[in-house]
Amino acid sequence: MSKEAADKFGMRSIFGVVFLFLMQAQAFEISKQSGKLILSGACEEGKSIYSSLARWSTNAKTGKTCDPAAVAGESGGSCNLDITDCVPEHVVKYHGATPEVDGPNCWNLSLVMSKILPAMRYSTPEEMNFYMRPPLCRALKDGEKKEPGDVGAIRQIAGVAKTTEYHGFIYIDEKIAYSKNGFSSMAPYELQTLDKVYRTYEVPDKPGCRQNVINSKSSQCGQAVAFYRCDSMESYLQKNQNVPDQVRESFKNMDAAENCVQEAMFKGDALSAEARKNLRDTGVALVEYLQDAKNKPEVAKMKSEERDFLLGSLQLRLAALGEQLQFVAMERQDRDTFKTAGELKYVAEMLQASAKQLRKGAR
Repeated sequence: MSKEAADKFGMRSIFGVVFLFLMQAQAFEISKQSGKLILSGACEEGKSIYSSLARWSTNAKTGKTCDPAAVAGESGGSCNLDITDCVPEHVVKYHGATPEVDGPNCWNLSLVMSKILPAMRYSTPEEMNFYMRPPLCRALKDGEKKEPGDVGAIRQIAGVAKTTEYHGFIYIDEKIAYSKNGFSSMAPYELQTLDKVYRTYEVPDKPGCRQNVINSKSSQCGQAVAFYRCDSMESYLQKNQNVPDQVRESFKNMDAAENCVQEAMFKGDALSAEARKNLRDTGVALVEYLQDAKNKPEVAKMKSEERDFLLGSLQLRLAALGEQLQFVAMERQDRDTFKTAGELKYVAEMLQASAKQLRKGAR
């Protein structure tokens, strides 16, 4: 190698080391240490992320105390910051964790963290799309400031004004997000860089691809992101007093059933016969109630959009639970669970048909 070539090689090597150092200085890592979540990395970036996490904790009404002033005095090249009290309890418990079976996915995490769904399981793209609109969620306007806890919905551009759901995540700030990248049991729940989310799901760093809304500017993106701000299901039910007791009871029973499914998935246990029966009974009771709904004055009092939302929600939840139980049945080679999965899907179809008949009768 000539001296000139060696000099050039040496300069490239030095540049590479400097570039790597700069990249490392900007990077951060989140680890669990003795039950605590520790944010490690460059001090200034760490303090900025700490502040965003504190706002997320406030927005999520966690009741935790996380004061950015507590780390304001940290200085130096790198810092280790305790963020345990700056994030929702879900993050403390599940960051880095994986379920025992396939199923729980990005859309479900977005809906659970928004307090729309109660438990971790498989969520369908239809379920994600259904909730990312009123009455629970509203689309952020182009240029509107995003807040920690907003939902990011990455969609594939399928044509003019056509999109399909591709990924969902929780936005915290321009550096960090909370996401589960896929439905695999190998994919962990993870606080990760927002850039990692965008790179994983191939959202180009171009105008129209990473803005608040998907519009005509997004047509050449392939994948683009839209952002939403959501209210909880509990808040919605509290505000709407005309919801019949039977429908409220169905939501409570569904919540309990989903929590059972979550517990079984993370412990690696089989779903008990009692839990399977409760799932079926919840769906069947609601279908029977709706089949006679035209004779019930409390149903007549409901606004059509309220009725369609609540029944649509229950139908999609039953169908998604059926999908999740199929994952469990295939993993465990469990004939009883596979049978229950099929029954839930059938009940979901019956519920959809009953709701459709109810809409026709209301016209």
